[in-house]
Amino acid sequence: MVEEQARVVDREGDYVWVETQCQTSCGSCSVKNGCGTQVLSKVFGNKSAYIRCRNTCQAKIGDQVIIGINEAELLSGSFLLYLLPILTMIAVSGVGVAIAGQWWPQGTDLLAIIGAVIGLLVGLKYSCIISQTGPRKQTHKKSSYGSQNTKYEPVILRKVNPLASAKQVIWNKP
Repeated sequence: MVEEQARVVDREGDYVWVETQCQTSCGSCSVKNGCGTQVLSKVFGNKSAYIRCRNTCQAKIGDQVIIGINEAELLSGSFLLYLLPILTMIAVSGVGVAIAGQWWPQGTDLLAIIGAVIGLLVGLKYSCIISQTGPRKQTHKKSSYGSQNTKYEPVILRKVNPLASAKQVIWNKP
């Protein structure tokens, strides 16, 4: 389970919106001054991300919580989002090159580009269709998400005890 600490900022039926801080690993790296990632981090700053989660522990607005998502679902979601569209783009582009080689040798590049664009769009649409199949859950009327596969949604695992967090901050202070 991949976990992250967040703060509940809004409620929406059985779901809540949580705010997390985008973090970089620049504080622990030994090449702090020569890294492009640190430069980008300084330019864009630490932004907040807002994520919609299933409220499994009755969290209220302002509560500090730990959210999580299963690693296997994270990997399969990443495959659907990134790898599948690229593979279909390459495959359809290859079909375009094969067709051009037989019937129109001068248009090989053009058909490769057209095939790549069509393959990318088909792959994106197919990954969207695949990610929405499965058990459907009715969401709140205000939600813009509609019904979707809930296995890719993060859930609230537990509330953070504010006293334990305060003690940890006090004891870890240099």
